[in-house]
Amino acid sequence: MRRALILVIDGWGAGFLGCYGNSWLDTPALDQWACQSVLFEQCLSECPDPLQLYPHLLDGSHPLGIDSPDGPLGVLAEADIPVHLLSDDPRLAQLRETTRLTSVETFPEVADMAAETAEETTLARFAGVLLDWLEEPAREEVIWAHARGMQGPWDAPYSYRESFADEEDPAPPSLVQPPFERENREFDSDHVLGITQAYAGQITVLDMLLGELLATIEELPIDEQPLVVLTSTGGYPLGLHGQIGREEESPVRLYSDTLHVPLLIRQPGAKEGLTRLQGLAQLGDILPTVVRSFGLELPCSENLDLLHVRLAESREWVLSGLGNQRCFRTTHWSLRYHLPDEETPLEDLDLEQIVTELFVKPDDRWEINNIADRCKNIAEIGLKAALAIELAYRRDEPYPELPEELSSPVE
Repeated sequence: MRRALILVIDGWGAGFLGCYGNSWLDTPALDQWACQSVLFEQCLSECPDPLQLYPHLLDGSHPLGIDSPDGPLGVLAEADIPVHLLSDDPRLAQLRETTRLTSVETFPEVADMAAETAEETTLARFAGVLLDWLEEPAREEVIWAHARGMQGPWDAPYSYRESFADEEDPAPPSLVQPPFERENREFDSDHVLGITQAYAGQITVLDMLLGELLATIEELPIDEQPLVVLTSTGGYPLGLHGQIGREEESPVRLYSDTLHVPLLIRQPGAKEGLTRLQGLAQLGDILPTVVRSFGLELPCSENLDLLHVRLAESREWVLSGLGNQRCFRTTHWSLRYHLPDEETPLEDLDLEQIVTELFVKPDDRWEINNIADRCKNIAEIGLKAALAIELAYRRDEPYPELPEELSSPVE
């Protein structure tokens, strides 16, 4: 009996897992997930706003493009496989009217306040619903579970964040609401440290709960174990690039701390566990992968079945966008820029008026060293390529080939 669980933790960046290279924050349960999963080193979110992202993920299109009526949700519907969205984010209730989801259930809101124990946190209540689902008789269905995660209350017991503080550190902040701050200068280091410790406390709770989820799955017969996808819509900036946090009214700046997200896929019986793939993945690949796991086929799509492709050979770039911001990522480069407005046709833009930032990948993980002035040719070629790709998205036309200069590492 095939079934699938897609678990999305908002505000969860790839930099906060031991299996993605974090050496100061212990995440033993997530490391165990990695041992039993296919892990994608370079998964990028096409848009960190779930309200903009989800309708496109569900119909197989790109957030910068046009809708696709024959996407993965339609394929599952034709096969009578329901797709249910569960969320503690009340904003997602509007997806009942704008998508072909079988059902959308949002949990009743509760007061955001610090919890005395991990079992009383918002994440624990969310995990409890998934544990109940796992105990139900298996049936063919897809559960898309979206937790506010780090965008929800930071309600882990205060002792969790204290555990990350050394004796000489200031006391961590007692905040419960996720912070949002923006500066055009560096933040005070002690301030960032305290917020990072509070964030790490939330990750600790998440790790504990995912450990319970994994233990429950392992106890099931293999033919009743779901395919499980762990990921996020976008990370949570913690002081880099002049920003702390994300807020609806202030579009987050698109750098790797926001766009680089975890992606782990655990197959029943931990098939192909301990596999790490280096190519570029994107969130739009998730549902096509799930569709294929049910033995179904998709019409021709740019999105990939991540479990049955040679990823490094199948995708050369990912284009992300939010508002007027864009981030164009290839294997070796990351280019960031703003469109001047949303009205001017892309083909009429004055490219000399667009300021670019360019970073070497994968070496510059946090995108600190902007080399656009030193590699003007790469920045110019990258901008033209990104605009041509976005134009193809908007017109639903074939994508242009990636220029050879963008396929080569920095010399």
